Amino acid sequence: MIHRISVWAGEVIGLIILAFLIVQFAFQTVTVHGESMSPAYGDGDILLVNKLDYRLHDPKRLDPVALELPNGSGSHYTVKKVIGCPGETIQINDGKVYINGQETDCGFEEEILSAGLASYEITLGEDEYFIMGQNCNNSEDSRVANIGNIKRDQFVGKIIAVIRKG
Repeated sequence: MIHRISVWAGEVIGLIILAFLIVQFAFQTVTVHGESMSPAYGDGDILLVNKLDYRLHDPKRLDPVALELPNGSGSHYTVKKVIGCPGETIQINDGKVYINGQETDCGFEEEILSAGLASYEITLGEDEYFIMGQNCNNSEDSRVANIGNIKRDQFVGKIIAVIRKG
């Protein structure tokens, strides 16, 4: 009887450790707040984030991502998409995105009304990314000074699924 209890306790402890490792290193959920990624993700949507992907690979253009951004005394998670990658130049002119001087389709459904910091050419460093919300005219992103270019270590992971619509 004691042997059975010991085996059962060991299995439970093993499952708890496995669950911890999965959450810590492989997957996480985030909740969308606001409409900056609409229509792809709406306010209250719960998203599944693959944290492991960015431990093995770098983010790519148009990847939907979860980021950890400083927020006064702490930090918060936000969801955006990657527009510019390390070493590229970004500029928004006449409502369009230019990467390395070439107009690039970033999948925005409307013309970008505010270029913000990107009204002038921005050259990304070797560890920097330029991010924007899908709802580009209702998004606080790399175009504003309090966010700016994103460092590689601010990426939590790549969005891989909507778990529950808000």
